[in-house]
Amino acid sequence: MADFRALNDEADPELKTIGIDAMNKDNINLFSGTHGLEDNYEEEEYIPPSWKVGQEVEVYSRSKDKWTRAVIRKIMRENGDDWVQVYYKNSTQMKDVRADSEDIREIEEDIDVQPAAPPSRPKSSQRKRGGVAGQGFTDILHKVSAISRQVESGLYLVKRVAAVIRRMAQLEETHVGSTIKALEQERTKIKDKMMDEMTRVVDAWNGTDLYLTSMLDKRLELAKKMEQQIAVPMMQFYNDAELKRKAIIKDEKKYGVEMNRAKLGVQKNLINCQKLLKSCILAKAEAEEKKIGKKQVKKKKFGGVLNWARGMMRGNLTELQNQAATAAKNYIACIEYANDRQRQYYGKELPLVCKQFEMLERSRMNAMQKYLNTLNSISFEHADPLVKLISEHKARIRDIDPDADIADFTATTIRMYGPVHIPEPFTYDLACQVKDINAGRFEGNPNSFFYATIEHCMEMTSAKYPSLPVPVIVVNLIKSIEGLGGYSVEGIFRLSAKKEDLDCLRKQFDQGNYEVKESSPHVAAGLLKQWLRELAEPLIPTELYMLAIDLAKSKPQLAQVKEFAKKLPALNWKVLETISVMAGKIAALSAVNKMTYSNLAIVFAPGMLRNPSEDPAEMLENSKYETLITKFLLQISSNEAPPA
Repeated sequence: MADFRALNDEADPELKTIGIDAMNKDNINLFSGTHGLEDNYEEEEYIPPSWKVGQEVEVYSRSKDKWTRAVIRKIMRENGDDWVQVYYKNSTQMKDVRADSEDIREIEEDIDVQPAAPPSRPKSSQRKRGGVAGQGFTDILHKVSAISRQVESGLYLVKRVAAVIRRMAQLEETHVGSTIKALEQERTKIKDKMMDEMTRVVDAWNGTDLYLTSMLDKRLELAKKMEQQIAVPMMQFYNDAELKRKAIIKDEKKYGVEMNRAKLGVQKNLINCQKLLKSCILAKAEAEEKKIGKKQVKKKKFGGVLNWARGMMRGNLTELQNQAATAAKNYIACIEYANDRQRQYYGKELPLVCKQFEMLERSRMNAMQKYLNTLNSISFEHADPLVKLISEHKARIRDIDPDADIADFTATTIRMYGPVHIPEPFTYDLACQVKDINAGRFEGNPNSFFYATIEHCMEMTSAKYPSLPVPVIVVNLIKSIEGLGGYSVEGIFRLSAKKEDLDCLRKQFDQGNYEVKESSPHVAAGLLKQWLRELAEPLIPTELYMLAIDLAKSKPQLAQVKEFAKKLPALNWKVLETISVMAGKIAALSAVNKMTYSNLAIVFAPGMLRNPSEDPAEMLENSKYETLITKFLLQISSNEAPPA
């Protein structure tokens, strides 16, 4: 993790803060909310505060809600206010407190260190913005990219300001040098041909010559100070801060990779469990054939994953059961690890990254305030005629407030993207539990439409509704979506329904009740997506997967897509056609529901195709083509040609 140290000036070994090397006395509060500058342009009489350097006091910490003993290290005056700089006795951390604040008090033996009520916050002249007090970057950790852009943009501003000041100083030095040279030439001419005897006029000229020379010297001195005291250290600050920003980004990427690796582990274990369960189903079926005779057992047609399972099946039923049970346990352990990793990612790592970005942003704004104040101070010393403009500039600089700016930025980001939304935890998605596997119940509910082949779903439908051309679950769910006006609902199929509502409707279908009485079209849409994803064999059979991917890569015409669709099994084609008709009606209202064919393809692609490969790189590469071929297939019923 990036080590936040002082960003410029030589570190003082006696001044260390927790995890942060303090800078020299002028820069000691670069990471804090105060700036610690001692420049004071007020002309009113200065009355020293009653505190003394070395005095032991108690300081109230609002973050910890308690009083802590500290020692006064320094007393300073800024913008007409007295400030006391203290360091805590039990650590090397330091803090600036207003001398007249209720947050500092003398030590008395009978004082309770945990007051019943904290002191009231002193009045502040800081500007009030749209942010809420106390908000910080951790409140928008779901938008680390926005925070990173803000920090990068802020540091770029520092770089450009330093470049502007350096260029101005160099141009001024060049101009002053040319002017001095020209003035020397004029002096020589005057001296060679000086005939004026008017003493007062000559004295006036000599005084003017001295004035012009002094003015040029002052301008040259000002240019050198601007470069040495502002441009050079400001550019050094930028270089150091940029290195720290890149280190934070590197850490954030590392945490993201670890989170994605945990997520991929859950997916791979789920696939492994499903394959082992298929092997158990086949082994059990073969055992039954041997037991009661082949003639009395109706042969099952297996395809896709089941054919694969038959080819990969090793060992007897008991061995396969043990393998499946072990795999399920590993799957559960993987889910627990992924959830722990997710809690670590959103609970500790991302907040830490955001806090480091916030510290860097605070240091950047405090540095800007410091160097702009330095520019103001130099200008005040060398440009008396510009006092009014300098005062206005100083007033603007005084308004820099890291707390208010960060709260403003946070509030704006929340309005744009919403509050932090932690993803739902991973859940156990197998149809059967470990105890079911040990008992030999690999298919879960035999009357369920889920985790079944599309042929089995059609068999259950034909027994009750012989006239339906596709499974009743498809017909009734689409009818419910349309009846509830789902085609014109924004985000239909994209927005998720409540899990308990989905589970309730799914249980209803498993119990043989196929009537849908939901009040929200999102429930029926969610269950239709779930049914497609959980088919034992995807709607586009596995043996046609690579053909579909190659077709998507070739940017096909409508006729080519229809020719591919003819290769699907008849039942699969009827289901695809039914879904395609529904997709056409939804896409026709995309101006209202925001669901174009492209958006619908993203939703339906995971249920249409499944990559038989376990190579993560290939899976990632093919995902875009899976979405593209799904889009083409959804457009078949509308007779829309695929885009070139």
